Amino acid sequence: MDYDNEEYDQVDILRRTTYLLIQSGFQAHQRGYRYLREAIAIVYDSPDMISSVTKMLYPEIAKMYDTTDKQVERAIRNTIETAWLRGNADVLESLFGEKYYDNRPTNSEVIQTYVNKLLA
Repeated sequence: MDYDNEEYDQVDILRRTTYLLIQSGFQAHQRGYRYLREAIAIVYDSPDMISSVTKMLYPEIAKMYDTTDKQVERAIRNTIETAWLRGNADVLESLFGEKYYDNRPTNSEVIQTYVNKLLA
C-alpha cells in the first residue's frame, strides 16, 4: 500500500476504533455506530472538538453524511443505549467503571473514553 503517514494513521485509527466498538458490543449496522466512529476519529485528531460537540463536531459529521446535527446526536445516543442494553458488560465496565452501573454516559463521555483508550 502506498499511504503517506497521515493517511495511514487515519486508517489505523479507524481500524482500532472499529475493533474497540465491536469488542464493546456496539452494533455496526446502526447508523449511529458510523457517526460515533467518525466522532472518535475526529476528536482523536482534534482534541479541542470535544469541548464543542454540538456546535462543531455533530455539524461536521452531519455534513459528511448529508444529514442534520440533531439526527447525528440522536443516532449516537440510540447506539449507546443499545450497547448498554446488549453490549459486552465486561468490556464496558472496564472502560467506564462505576459509570457503567450508575447511568449511561453522555455522547461526549463515550467519545472521550474511546479517544483516551486509543491514546493509551
